[in-house]
Amino acid sequence: MARVGERRLLAQGREAEVFLEDDGRILKLHRSPDAGERARSEAAAYDALRQAGQRVPQVHGIVTVDGRPGIVMDRVEGFDLLALLQMKPWLVLRVGRLMGELHGALHACAAPDSLPETKDILRSRMEDAPLLSAAHRARALELLDDLPDGDRLCHTDFHIGNLIGTQHDAVAIDWGSASRGDPTGDVAKTLLLHKMASLPEGTPAFFRALTAAGRRVLVGRYLAGYRRHHRLDPALLERWMFVQVAARLGEHVPDEHTTMVAYLDRHDRRMAGS
Repeated sequence: MARVGERRLLAQGREAEVFLEDDGRILKLHRSPDAGERARSEAAAYDALRQAGQRVPQVHGIVTVDGRPGIVMDRVEGFDLLALLQMKPWLVLRVGRLMGELHGALHACAAPDSLPETKDILRSRMEDAPLLSAAHRARALELLDDLPDGDRLCHTDFHIGNLIGTQHDAVAIDWGSASRGDPTGDVAKTLLLHKMASLPEGTPAFFRALTAAGRRVLVGRYLAGYRRHHRLDPALLERWMFVQVAARLGEHVPDEHTTMVAYLDRHDRRMAGS
């Protein structure tokens, strides 16, 4: 098997690189040699989705290259929807609706028992968040204990950059963080990512200028599309949002620290005044 340096790099992110294989398949190779569980979780998620009738890439095996775990799968053609919006921002209404409808359909799928529990992941992240105050951590853990467990397949990183296709049809990729849990918690994470998360490096300046208004429109259409499949309880969604924001501080994204802490502070003030 060819070494990493002999492969054609297609894309890369913080946690993995994607290479094109000679047979047209792709190899998603994790940067950390300790990411074997993520590769296995992704393969299990794709298998469950395929059995449930969802369109996802076929997995052809889990491999190790230069000591790094990876997964070989079919290539999905098309742009990711973030890149599509950067080229054609006027498609935001359609993309938001598609994102919500797709997420709702995916939550009809039961999660394999082999996947980690969403609540366990969030609890661990909060324990590894030095910028999370003791008061916010205690509040978030208290909320988390009372939130439903759930048995749905949750992506936990569902955003337009992980959807490949067109404004009419897309496939959700990057299931390495898949978990078993309550779908409302997964919706809360998606709202966090589209309302507050920092944009990827290299995002064009004109697109950054449109971000504030565009995010509101995208989120509104996402929720409308999602509600075609599932009812959302606003109070439950708000509790999940607080927990997800607290846990986000454990993902160590420096550009977001101020935004996340400010959200938790606003929530506390609102609760104190209610």
